[in-house]
Amino acid sequence: MKKSIALLLALMLCLSLFAACGKSTPTGNTDDSAVQVDEDTQNPVMNFIGDYINDRCSMTLLAEGALGAKVTAYWGETAQDGYQWELTGTFDEATMRINYTDAVKKSVTYTDVDVFHVNDIIFENGKGYIQINDDGTLTWYDEQDENMSFEPLEFNPPEVADTTEAADTTAAADTTEAPASTDAADAEETRKLADFAGTYQSDRCSIVVTDAGNGDAKIEVSWGSSAFETAEWTMSGYFDGDTMRINYSDGVKKVVTYAEDGSIVESKTEYEDGYGRIQFYGDGTMAWQDEKEADQVIGMVFNKLPVDGQ
Repeated sequence: MKKSIALLLALMLCLSLFAACGKSTPTGNTDDSAVQVDEDTQNPVMNFIGDYINDRCSMTLLAEGALGAKVTAYWGETAQDGYQWELTGTFDEATMRINYTDAVKKSVTYTDVDVFHVNDIIFENGKGYIQINDDGTLTWYDEQDENMSFEPLEFNPPEVADTTEAADTTAAADTTEAPASTDAADAEETRKLADFAGTYQSDRCSIVVTDAGNGDAKIEVSWGSSAFETAEWTMSGYFDGDTMRINYSDGVKKVVTYAEDGSIVESKTEYEDGYGRIQFYGDGTMAWQDEKEADQVIGMVFNKLPVDGQ
């Protein structure tokens, strides 16, 4: 009897050990899955994507993956020559920073608005971080190019609200679908060139933006340098409703000299290959960014003049 009881107790002890060992693997798997990133979670970088500018340097910030960011930057040294950076980083929500270790800096020469030639690769392993500030600005800290701060030129938040509204509309009755479509059409209409066309003024410089139809724009610039001399530009481009920009690459600049009676004494063409962009902000202001006239127009803000009768 004593031997039977001892064998039974030993068997029960073994079974309890096997059961304990069997639980260790699922527990380990649960802990591992707890640290995995949920792919369905929205990347917080989406709240800050857009274009930023400071002096002659522009930066574009995009979201990538769960916590990743993709950044391109350009610094114009002259009308055509400058430096371009490309980098990817990881967003740290605690510090509100995008940390990176793979920045590539290139020396480039632009031959058109979006066409450039790479002259030299300066480095390929740049390190640093981009600080997202409370006021919506960015500050770029790089080991090679320190303390370059950026003020936002355009802020593009993620369209989370629109997605939710669309889902609610789909779940609702058919009678609510028509107003939702109308709202979407109205939102798209606000991005039409016709709403931005008009005359803009900054000191002695005026810019007339004309809607030529189908997104095509004509631009005329007049800058009075004196009572008898005016610089005039003409160019054309296409309006991009997503970025609210008109890019052009056919800018013609003329310097016109007038007599006292207003007649033209001389009209001299300085160049016919100007390129740049017109940036609208949606609040009645705009900026003219021309690569050949960077020294003159940088930092200028143009205000839209009211139409007669309004």
